[in-house]
Amino acid sequence: MKETNKDKDMELSFKALGAGMFMGTAVLYMAIGGLFAMISEGDFYYHVSFAYLIQGMIVSMASSIMWMVCFGLIKSWQFLARYLLLFITIVTLSGGSMLIPFINSTDGHFVWIISNLISTLAFGTAVAILSEKQLKKTGARSVLLWELK
Repeated sequence: MKETNKDKDMELSFKALGAGMFMGTAVLYMAIGGLFAMISEGDFYYHVSFAYLIQGMIVSMASSIMWMVCFGLIKSWQFLARYLLLFITIVTLSGGSMLIPFINSTDGHFVWIISNLISTLAFGTAVAILSEKQLKKTGARSVLLWELK
């Protein structure tokens, strides 16, 4: 089966969104950890375990793929229904992450999972709103991040 430019663009777009979600997770984790350390006058070691990185990449990419499905492939549903499907998927992925033994056995796992949930929801919501604004403005649905203005 021949891959078209549109398929390659969609793949690049979901990878870019997933990378943004993952980057947001890491930055938010460091910020929350630093804030907790400042408030509690304790120490916070600015390191991220390998298990967190793997979990963050998997959840970010899965959330990004679900965003593509909800806002690119499902065209007949209303915005709220598609957004709720995306929201439920992201919450389920984050909740399921708590069952992974490597994540649950290290210190700070709850802060990481909350950071991951917040960043994926923030990126997913922002891009979903931009996608719907683009649809109303131009009449064309697009899931390509660089076309959303």
